[in-house]
Amino acid sequence: MHIMSINFLLQAIRVIHLGIYDDTELNLIYNYLQNIDNVVLNDYFKSNSVLQYNNDLEFCVEVIDKTIKILENREEYEKCQILLNKKQESLSIMNIKIENYEHI
Repeated sequence: MHIMSINFLLQAIRVIHLGIYDDTELNLIYNYLQNIDNVVLNDYFKSNSVLQYNNDLEFCVEVIDKTIKILENREEYEKCQILLNKKQESLSIMNIKIENYEHI
């Protein structure tokens, strides 16, 4: 399942970066990000599929940030808030895990 979800994030960032998305694709990306649960976020933290990031959760946060910018430009502020909450959940996981490793 993780391989499929990281592939989705890779495709999402490519589509967003190139700016070749339509409303359907943007909604698909938004719906995926909105519905990521803590199990997946924790799996992302434990994995490193994209070399330039410390873990896949950092990459996920970047996809969230870029999606938020698009939604802000479209003035879809309710969706932005939902993704900001998901970003905060992600950052909390990163901070908790990092603090646990610092105490070892």
